[in-house]
Amino acid sequence: MRRAPPATRDLLRLLDQPDQTPIGRATVITVVVVVVVDALTPASLPLAAGLAPLLLASLIARSERLTSRLTALAVLGSAAVGALDVLRSGPDPQVILLRLGVTVLVLLTGIWATWQARQETDTPAEPLALPVPGADVPPVERAAQMLAYLTGARGHQLHRVENAREWVERQPLADQADPGRRRLFRLAGARVPRPPAARNNVWRTVTGDVFVRFEQPGQRELLAELTRPSAPTAFIEDAVHLLQLQLERAALVDQVHTQRELLRDLVYAFSHDLRTPITANILHSEAALGGLYGPLSPELAEFLRHSQQGNRDLLTVSDQLMLLAEYESGDLTGEAGGTVDLDGVIRSVVSDVQVRGRERGIHFELDLQPCQVIGHAYDLRRAVQNLLENAMKFSPPGMFVKVALRAQGSSALVEVMDQGPGVPEAQVTHLFKRFRTSTRGSGTGFGLYLTRRIAERYGGRVTYARRGSDHPWTVFRLDLPLYRPPAPH
Repeated sequence: MRRAPPATRDLLRLLDQPDQTPIGRATVITVVVVVVVDALTPASLPLAAGLAPLLLASLIARSERLTSRLTALAVLGSAAVGALDVLRSGPDPQVILLRLGVTVLVLLTGIWATWQARQETDTPAEPLALPVPGADVPPVERAAQMLAYLTGARGHQLHRVENAREWVERQPLADQADPGRRRLFRLAGARVPRPPAARNNVWRTVTGDVFVRFEQPGQRELLAELTRPSAPTAFIEDAVHLLQLQLERAALVDQVHTQRELLRDLVYAFSHDLRTPITANILHSEAALGGLYGPLSPELAEFLRHSQQGNRDLLTVSDQLMLLAEYESGDLTGEAGGTVDLDGVIRSVVSDVQVRGRERGIHFELDLQPCQVIGHAYDLRRAVQNLLENAMKFSPPGMFVKVALRAQGSSALVEVMDQGPGVPEAQVTHLFKRFRTSTRGSGTGFGLYLTRRIAERYGGRVTYARRGSDHPWTVFRLDLPLYRPPAPH
């Protein structure tokens, strides 16, 4: 599995830690040399006692694994040399006690050193006190400030240029391949992977300053000049790569916000300008059907009724578009919601839509209990109206649409039931998504989605189910937190 690239903070900590590989190799070689020399010297001169301070010196690497392995190697080496001395000198109690004491000393020192290394490893690192620039600081300036802080630069300066490479080549550059400095600060396995085609964006001058190029889509190239940074070039390259990714992300977020604001303004303008002619057409149709322009033939009257219904549908779509634009943009401004009599909202919506229902022979059956919720009456009215219009659209002519409201625990439950064909099982998971219709017929594709967004705004939810077997009912259930007035003292 490919290792994830380390964070910039982890890279900085690795920079301050010595590389364990050369320390481990040097310590192992020293242990082996001490054991071999001790085996060649007389038994009265136990050089293995020098392994104890060597184990203490291994704490420089801050590695429990390295110290524990060196302890095992040192104890085995001391025991082996002791056994060799006993075989050469015979069962001499003085030699046996001397060698046993040296081995125990090495063992105890190794155990203590291993425990110290573990404590060092388990101690959480202090978080870096990174600079916090102001909110009005441009992203590129923030990136330059962060880079100057991470690299230990004495200062920084930004230059906007047409061609960064040509501008830098006029400066006295140092050799980029600095093997001595790279070995001193070598970060084993800690480099951040970059695309093979990535260009070099870091240049070091002979005076120790560093030029860094940041790329901004659609803008001039920008050079950050770091004054005598203490970090090596390899670390600066990794930090620049990570900061460049953040700059690209910030640019993408700004572009999305700009496009979203533009789309919201277009929807507002379109919906507002659409309402005026639609309302005028509805009023003219009502006046004509009322006999203002004289008697109408049955065909013309039917045409005007259909035209009036189509204009009402367009007016509903216009209202939904404006409300949807507010929810999608997150611009839900206005007064805080108050207590709303949900049963009154439902009765008002039913009174408005039942006229169209009677034209198709659809009747409403209400079973409403008094319930109060917290919210805006307009939003809740739109949510209920979307469910009722959806039920009317797909109910067979001459059938009932049942609307129930009851309190259940801490929730107010609104159920709208119809005997329409229901939603195919494969489409249920997409039912409340944006611009997805129920596939039971035609629709704009955002009525149920808008109902879901309204319910979620006030801490509720909307669900779909099918009940019954012989004559199943399609049930849309709106679940909202119930408001209970505080008990009087």
